[in-house]
Amino acid sequence: MNQEEHIGKGSLKKLPEIIKRFGSKKIFLVTGKKSFESLNGKEIIDSLKENYEITHFNDFSVNPNIYDVKKGIEVLKENKCDLVVAIGGGSVIDMAKSINILANQDDEIEKYITDEKEITKKGNNLIAIPTTSGSGSEATHFAVIYIDKKKFSLSHEFILPICSIVDSELTKNLPKEIAASSGMDALCQSIESYWAVNSSDISKEYARDAIKLIIENLENYVNENNEENREIMAKASHLAGKAINISKTTAAHAISYGFTSYLGIQHGHAVSLTLPYFIKFNNEISEESNNDKRGVEYVKNTMKELFDLLSVKTSMEAQKKIINLMQRIGLKTELSESADKINLILNSVSLERLENNPRKVKREDLMEILKNIL
Repeated sequence: MNQEEHIGKGSLKKLPEIIKRFGSKKIFLVTGKKSFESLNGKEIIDSLKENYEITHFNDFSVNPNIYDVKKGIEVLKENKCDLVVAIGGGSVIDMAKSINILANQDDEIEKYITDEKEITKKGNNLIAIPTTSGSGSEATHFAVIYIDKKKFSLSHEFILPICSIVDSELTKNLPKEIAASSGMDALCQSIESYWAVNSSDISKEYARDAIKLIIENLENYVNENNEENREIMAKASHLAGKAINISKTTAAHAISYGFTSYLGIQHGHAVSLTLPYFIKFNNEISEESNNDKRGVEYVKNTMKELFDLLSVKTSMEAQKKIINLMQRIGLKTELSESADKINLILNSVSLERLENNPRKVKREDLMEILKNIL
């Protein structure tokens, strides 16, 4: 499924024209709460009320959960909306994608979330507009949903938004912490996509371009918030999303959801905590621990290419470079948690994403990696 893309400063101005082309009358608008009120460009969204019936849905928690999805489906159906517009960070866009696709299926939504049943019907047209440079959710056919703090991922080509609008002006008012966390999410996605078992030549090209742009611009984007860096990071985040849309993510993402569920750490920050150590871990791959059908030599060459992209020579240098970058943009690189929380995090790991990691990962490997940050 192809997606219509509008990328660049000021591209939000195209929204009324795009909506008009779709011929819709009733819009289901999904946004955050506080983030939407301070949105740069909010007047364009508000102007839609002149020509369309708008149902504004923002009554949901930060991490998309099944109860909020059900609430959203009820509101969408009750108001007979025929177009969905999502404007916000990754969680907002994931929420919109989940509501939109699940509202049109025939059975209980739990069955689709847990893969008991397969999605068979399309939802409404969905326009996704990111307000962070990080998740790339506007460019993927996945949507994260939590059930009782356990993370599930919807996956189907019908979930991909029909249109994405990536306007760097929308990240202008981002708090520094969110800019840092979301920016690291984009970097982690790019790196994981590059070494993923499911990677392809196309996904690696997207990831390669994203890594270069993020490494060169993330620090200034977070600390100086200038126009040039904002525009570059918006593009890089979208490229990272396009990369994982093909390859999916790997071990660092798999373990991150427990940090978010049980410790309340923002997603991008949670992923970046373990990524530096997975660089070293994956570089030490052997025939016995290899997950990639293309072979150990292929994985080792991929890691070498990654080191070149990061302008380092060894896995230790790469590890230090990522940790130093996190520290320079204000993210903690170590945590202090009790043993019971560690076990909760380990038990929440997504096995599917572990299988996509180039090197096989055992529970004791995860424990060893966690020791570096706890």
